[in-house]
Amino acid sequence: MLVAPGKKQDTTSELSDASTSESETSTSVGSSAWLAASAIGPGLFVCLADTDAGCLIVAAQSGARWGYSLLPLQVLLIPVLFLAQELTVRLGIHTGQGHTACIRQHFGVFWAWFACVLLVIECFFAMMSEMSGIAAVGELWGLNRSWATVLSASTVVAVVLFCSYTQIEVIGVVFGLFELVFVLTMFLMHPSPSDVFFGSLEFHSEPEYMKLVSANIGAVIMPWMIYFQQSAIVARGLSTNKDLARERTQTLIGSILTQLVMIGALVTLAAAHNVSNKDLEDVRDIVKALSPVLGEGVSKVFVSLGFLGGSICAAFVVSLAAAWALCEAMGWDTAGSLDEPPLKSPHFYCCFLAVVLIGIIVLLTGVNVVKLNVFVELLDGVLMPFAVGFLFLLATGDALPAEKRVVGCHKWLLAVLFSLCSALSVCSACYSLVSGGEE
Repeated sequence: MLVAPGKKQDTTSELSDASTSESETSTSVGSSAWLAASAIGPGLFVCLADTDAGCLIVAAQSGARWGYSLLPLQVLLIPVLFLAQELTVRLGIHTGQGHTACIRQHFGVFWAWFACVLLVIECFFAMMSEMSGIAAVGELWGLNRSWATVLSASTVVAVVLFCSYTQIEVIGVVFGLFELVFVLTMFLMHPSPSDVFFGSLEFHSEPEYMKLVSANIGAVIMPWMIYFQQSAIVARGLSTNKDLARERTQTLIGSILTQLVMIGALVTLAAAHNVSNKDLEDVRDIVKALSPVLGEGVSKVFVSLGFLGGSICAAFVVSLAAAWALCEAMGWDTAGSLDEPPLKSPHFYCCFLAVVLIGIIVLLTGVNVVKLNVFVELLDGVLMPFAVGFLFLLATGDALPAEKRVVGCHKWLLAVLFSLCSALSVCSACYSLVSGGEE
């Protein structure tokens, strides 16, 4: 404030200006915080976690072995992924309950435990998948597999024990964004547009191809995503129409991003193996495939960033989804557990630690990383009908208020899409197993 020479500034004016300045600063900080919160949320977090180590390996194996033929499937799954996750947004905001808690209330204790047990089994395998991805990156840089697994698990545990839910979300999203390196590699490999177009029109009937069809569907619509996002919305305290709109937008952006990463990994490996298609044995094969174009050092860094980011992001989501589901099946209210110290929420943290511990113990016995991750995504595909089935029944039934319920064309569209994806996933998985067994 300017003051005329020789005059004393009025004290009241000083205090008024100071108060106004402080108020403006507070408003500015508040606006910045709101913008940051708007940019990151459960929708973006869970979709980035969707492109974990298993998904990346499945996409890479699809491109390396079968070229561009599975590319159209990745594009078609974008709206399916969004429509499924959008239902969790509705349920979380309008019921104020996690997914297992909703099943328990509307279908009974038996079905809550049925769904929970299937989820926890899946989460054990998924946790092995995430740790295997991190361990594979450690091995690329000369780190012992056991040490890499223990170190990564310790990092995940430490973050969950000492950070609030919002902080975990920010850390997870930052790591998840590393996956976008595969979008960059897709362009750096310079795939031929004509090869991509005509390759996308091919279809194969071999059992291994059908197994990857199921695995790719399972890699996109994962049951643990449904459970996590609904519980995370409750944990964040989201309950207004403004929250609903923001979460829908984030989920749409996340759905596009995660499938863009899958497309990037598939096209990258298809372009790298354009002369002769072959199976991948481990993550080193991905580095070798990119090295002729990008150089060994750059390839190593890119692959490491993608796998490390996706695996750490998903490790948070998988372990927390299982912990929330177990507690909800038992009837315990643990929505705010991540903002409380472990001693105040012992049940939640014990469930979380059990999922992490069992996953790394089994992984340390020594398994083939590529085969493990394809199996995990295949399992996701087989279990998907149960997850989307409960989701559909809850979103179209009396779990939601009548005005928020899914009805009419939207309801029938979901019924058709979920049925087609479930049938395709299960049938292709069964065909690949039966045909593989006969061979």
